[in-house]
Amino acid sequence: MGFLCRRTLRRPGSKLCAVAVAAIGVLASIRVFVASPVHPTSFNQRSLRSVRTSRAATSEAGDEARERFLSLLAEKDGDWRDEAITKELELLEKANPTTDAAYTGEYQDGDWVQVSKADYNFGNKGSTDYTLGQLSFNMYAPVDLKCRVDETTQLVAPLGSTDTRTWNIKLSLTCVDERYPPFKADIVTYGEITPEEDKDGNKRRLGVVFNKGTLKPAAGTDSDMLQKWNEIFSDAVTQKKKSIGSKITNFFLGLMMGLKPPEGVDKDGTVTFQMTKPPKGWTDILFLDDKLRVTKGNRGSIIAATRKA
Repeated sequence: MGFLCRRTLRRPGSKLCAVAVAAIGVLASIRVFVASPVHPTSFNQRSLRSVRTSRAATSEAGDEARERFLSLLAEKDGDWRDEAITKELELLEKANPTTDAAYTGEYQDGDWVQVSKADYNFGNKGSTDYTLGQLSFNMYAPVDLKCRVDETTQLVAPLGSTDTRTWNIKLSLTCVDERYPPFKADIVTYGEITPEEDKDGNKRRLGVVFNKGTLKPAAGTDSDMLQKWNEIFSDAVTQKKKSIGSKITNFFLGLMMGLKPPEGVDKDGTVTFQMTKPPKGWTDILFLDDKLRVTKGNRGSIIAATRKA
């Protein structure tokens, strides 16, 4: 790649190397995303109750640490970078009542709601407003469409008979761009986790891969809004596919990740991409009990999520 770039940069006006580097940047960004942060069925409440009865009761210290952390996080508006939050997180981790958290199986299962602010590493740290391109690594167009993240939820559930589980992240969005109708939409990124040990032998690490993503209108979108959606996004996908830059980027991402970019828009408004060779990241479980899960990803992002009842 370095040889290709040096040869290419000698040609005045050439953009091939720059696009190749951009493609590698997308790959790096996706590796970050697995550390960050769907609305299928709810997890099995009976399974959670059975786990509760087979496990020791959550310690009083763990309960107190959890409530202090959640109270402070709410006070700081979800900003996990706040110095006070960082200090409280150290105490929370020490009070974690769940040993070998990555290997607890169904105890991890649930519909989780993110209560810490998102971090998509694009300079607007802690913000809830992003472009569609920022939220999807430019997989979906119009990439400059401005939207607000209203809620981030996640489903963890069994996947077959192995230790692999789903790690499906859903972003509920509202379009806040005056150039477009006030769409409400969902971005769902479908992932999988497997338990691992970290370099020190701690059994708290989850290996994470994402292999598919969808963008679609939110439930309840009426027929008129759906028609506008399909017109706008069909045109955007078509224009993006024609772009020389996109063709080159998709070529490199296809080689590296088996990327299959969006080809069009389904009748129900769904836009889909897939990866047959997804990059792998990881996240460590710092705290896990019946109500709260706190994780730290391979790039340092902290995600705090509460379990839906």
